[in-house]
Parts: sequence; C-alpha cells; structure tokens
Amino acid sequence: MIEIEQIRMSAFPRLPSMPWALGLLTVLLSACIVSTDHQEPTPEQVIPRLIELLQDPNPDLRRTAVQSLGKIAQKDTAPALIEALRDHDAAVRRHAAWALGMIGPDALGQEPSPLAALLFDTDPSVREAASLALGLTGDTQTGIELLLERLREPGTQADSKRLAAAALGNMEAKSALAGLTDLLADPDTCVRRWAVAALGEIADEQAVTPLSALLVNDPDPAVRLEAAFRLGKFGGVTAHPALTAALTDRDENVRRVAASGLPMP
Repeated sequence: MIEIEQIRMSAFPRLPSMPWALGLLTVLLSACIVSTDHQEPTPEQVIPRLIELLQDPNPDLRRTAVQSLGKIAQKDTAPALIEALRDHDAAVRRHAAWALGMIGPDALGQEPSPLAALLFDTDPSVREAASLALGLTGDTQTGIELLLERLREPGTQADSKRLAAAALGNMEAKSALAGLTDLLADPDTCVRRWAVAALGEIADEQAVTPLSALLVNDPDPAVRLEAAFRLGKFGGVTAHPALTAALTDRDENVRRVAASGLPMP
C-alpha cells in the first residue's frame, strides 16, 4: 500500500529541486545501500544528508528522504523521522510513519508514541500508515487507548469520532468493540456509517447483533447500505434474518446489497 522510493547522497553537491534530480538520487542511494565497493558512500555517510533534506522546501525531496531513511532503518534516525511526522505535506507524514515502522520497536523508546497523534490525521493514507507503524513498533495498544479515550470525551467533534472509528477499524482492534458499538447511536450519520465500517473490518461476531438492529432501524439509507454490506461479508447465519428483512427496504441499493449477502436459493 505504501510505495517506497529512494534519494541523493552527500558525496555530490546540492542538486536543484527538479524532477530529473529525483531519478538520479534514486540511482545513487540504491548503489549506496547494496554496493560492496568500499569507495561508495555507506548509509552512515548518507544519513546526515538525508536528515538535512528533511528541511528542504521541495516536498518531493523530503518524501524521498524519509523513504530512504526507512530503507536504511537505523535507530539514530528516529528523532528526525518523528519531527517529520509534523510535516505539512501528507506524503511526508505518511512515509515518516512507515519509516519508523521499518525501524521497529527501537524507534520510539519509552516515550508515548508520537505516531498516535497521526491516527487523527485528515489524510486517510497517513492514518493507515500510522496504525500499521504502531503495530510494527509494538505500540498498538497506546494508539487504541488514545482513540478510545477521545471517543469517551464529552463534546468530541464528529470529525474526530469518524477518524477514530476509521483508525480503530484499520487496526482491527477487538478491544474497541464496545466503543464502536456506542457510536452506532451517534446523531451524526457519517459517524454511524464509519462505525459500521470499522466493526466490519474487525469482523467479530459480537458486532452482528447491533449491526443487524441498525440495518433494520437506521433512518439513513447510506448507513443501512453499509450495514448490509458488512453483514453480508462476515455476519454468517446470524445475520440472515436482518438481511432477509432488508429485502423489503425502501431503498433499492440496500435491497440489492442485502440480497447479495444471502445464500443463493
């Protein structure tokens, strides 16, 4: 899902921020990493230049820098990558999260994970990269606890609830079943739909009953459609009564998706 590219090296003068430069940098770093020729720069020699490039005004160069640091995957680059998690370019944030995941459990030390904040990022690819990186760094539970805490806070905005639901679903967090089920009664249609999708990603049989009730009773056809789709994917026999009832739904699309989730007669 997360595409990987490469970068420029310290043995060469600073190149202009032009598209052709990126291709040349890719070749140079590839040689650096795989070569056994000791005249070639080593990753240790390249790392300072890559870290310097994280401040470059060209987002393409910042992206390739974090990608390259992820390929090198050395613990001492983690502070620079953590700083890159706050970059204004979504692709830089996404690749910085991926790079920390490549470093693994040594990337974050004992501090609360800075990756957790990206679980509320407005860019879905950043949220996905953050949730995957949390797992690779062994810090998934920190992210889950933060998301559930946000859901429980009074006055949490609908967008925050939606983003939290999306991240919990992507993390397949079974410990979040109760919190996500509570969102099925949220007054915001979008929040309910994302909660349905998250429960569908977790695909635990405990979610079949509340999703079945939602399919029958929710006033919004988009929510019912999502519930029908998810129940058809994982609900099994337990979901058949609700899917059968949905065959008479007033929305044509809900009826169609419900029918596709039932066994052929």
